Amino acid sequence: MFSVPDFIIINGAKNQIFKIPISGYFIPEEARVVLKKKNTMRNRYNLINVLATCMLAIILMSTFSGCKKISETIEEVWEGYWAGVFDLGEGWQVELNGDRATYVTSGTTKVGTNVGDSFAIGMELIGNNKWRGYIREKNGFGFLGLGTAEIIDNKLKITPDGAVPYTINKGVKSTGTGGTGGGIGSTAQVLLDQKVEGEKGDQRIFKVTVPTGVKQMEIKTTEVAGVYYFNLADLFVKRGSDPTVKLTPQYSWIADWHSVESNRADEVISITNPPAGVYHIMLYGYNSYFISQLVVKIVK
Repeated sequence: MFSVPDFIIINGAKNQIFKIPISGYFIPEEARVVLKKKNTMRNRYNLINVLATCMLAIILMSTFSGCKKISETIEEVWEGYWAGVFDLGEGWQVELNGDRATYVTSGTTKVGTNVGDSFAIGMELIGNNKWRGYIREKNGFGFLGLGTAEIIDNKLKITPDGAVPYTINKGVKSTGTGGTGGGIGSTAQVLLDQKVEGEKGDQRIFKVTVPTGVKQMEIKTTEVAGVYYFNLADLFVKRGSDPTVKLTPQYSWIADWHSVESNRADEVISITNPPAGVYHIMLYGYNSYFISQLVVKIVK
């Protein structure tokens, strides 16, 4: 008796083999008729076996209301490859998602590293479980630079161009609020989360009101998801009035706090026990066009 297969085997890109489950898919009436005829004539018409199998595959790949497309299942398989949480050590974790990876759990203090910062960006598949893009060197706490990443046996092997390779193990995402440093923690209240864009010389100013009783405040710019290489604005903050900047006779500013990191590095300002009031935040295009994600968080 003819039986419906449990899987369809598809040879995908890079010679990767996908075994797609089809149990639970709706089998249209046309396929049932073919299968019934096969059952009664299997000894006389072997050719019908081939035709029925082909027809079944074609029908399953067609779009039917209420049915899940096989193409969608294949996409889910691909999307699951660059994914997962990995342990950097010392309490730090990174999570792979889309074409990037970010620090999601903080541990012992690492200067210039915070939860939410980019660990890897612009990762593109170049081989079997192998990607290339911008990724951190120095065991995950150095600068972003070109390199490759490969997932092998629940391990993520990082090979930065011109730097020492390292390997980190797959882990389980911590549900805590973080360690003693490196980020404001998952219990923070978000006051502002906005994409900001400007030309060279533009000053984009935002105001947030900080209530009494706040223990920690973090103001941060990072690269916008899916838009890389343009997190180039400098960050200035002043309580009660707008910051000011000038370029001559030299680059200078009047602000209570500032962050002017080079190139595409995240700009981060952390304020402990900030006084209540209105904080004026400026993103300034020092020497180029910029696109940044501005996020302001507080913890009471």
